Amino acid sequence: MPGAHHPETRMTRRNPMRRLTAPMFIVAVAALHGLAGAAAPPAQPVPIPAATPDELASLIGSGKWTIIEFGGEHCIPCKAMQPVLQELRDALGGKGVIRNFWIQQYPAVAREHRIMVMPTQVVINPQGEEVLRHQGYWDAAEFRAALRRVGAL
Repeated sequence: MPGAHHPETRMTRRNPMRRLTAPMFIVAVAALHGLAGAAAPPAQPVPIPAATPDELASLIGSGKWTIIEFGGEHCIPCKAMQPVLQELRDALGGKGVIRNFWIQQYPAVAREHRIMVMPTQVVINPQGEEVLRHQGYWDAAEFRAALRRVGAL
């Protein structure tokens, strides 16, 4: 019959778009996956918490290394120390605790610990003894080296 399609002819004819569908789908999924990964913002480090006077007292002699950053929330060198402290917290792992202590809120505690400059970093060993004290910004490499010397790292 003229103009009629034979069933066998229909099955043997190939659709070029059908061949491209699977590769195009794979490329599209890969592109979307790449874009999703690129659009995700980097994970923000967890901030170093601020201790209260009671928590500070309980940390000293707690059986862990304790690093206390005596400073202020609006102090520029204190803010600059936060990434250093976060890096050291990760290096210490479960061996130690790092806390900020805001001296403007608790001036009597600052006097008790002889804090004269912001920031001041105090390192206390697991037995509760002060083994390091530094005033001002402390470079991460130098801080890390000092912690190695006293056995904290």
